[in-house]
Amino acid sequence: MSSKIFTLLFISFFFILICGFKPPKVTAPKNDILYSKYGGDIEKMMREERRLDSLKHPYLYQQKKEDTIAASSIDDESVIIEKAAIMPQFPDGDAGLQEYIKTNTNFIPDTLVGKKASVMVKFYINTLGDAKNPKVIKTDNPSFELQTLLLVEGMPKWTPAKQNGKEVNCYITLTIKYGE
Repeated sequence: MSSKIFTLLFISFFFILICGFKPPKVTAPKNDILYSKYGGDIEKMMREERRLDSLKHPYLYQQKKEDTIAASSIDDESVIIEKAAIMPQFPDGDAGLQEYIKTNTNFIPDTLVGKKASVMVKFYINTLGDAKNPKVIKTDNPSFELQTLLLVEGMPKWTPAKQNGKEVNCYITLTIKYGE
């Protein structure tokens, strides 16, 4: 009896295997918003749902004009002037700048020890007092360019330049001498 059951199961399994088992096709759920309303287009669904939500809750999508003006005026570095009424000042003035350069040029690589160089670098001081975007304009020894850029990027905060009583971004040009 068990051999008959085993044979019957084996034949039915073999029949299913030969005919192939295909799962039924699943149609899109009728209550799914993605398929019923937007035809499966996710981008269209997100765009339309955001639009509908903004119409229902406009206060969530409004921006305060004061916030946008304040944020853009603080970080606006698109306007940089060459000369200002009051130029940027290094902490402790020119003496402090010379002391900073002297103390921070002592740490040069061994390959450059004993060599002399003069490097002219241009950068700007933003309204927050940071030295930004240093570029070497002129040098008599290109080996010192990287050292000069690192020196400028590591500077402490300056007092920003002022034009018409307002802090502005202003360029600075320095000549740094090595080996003297």
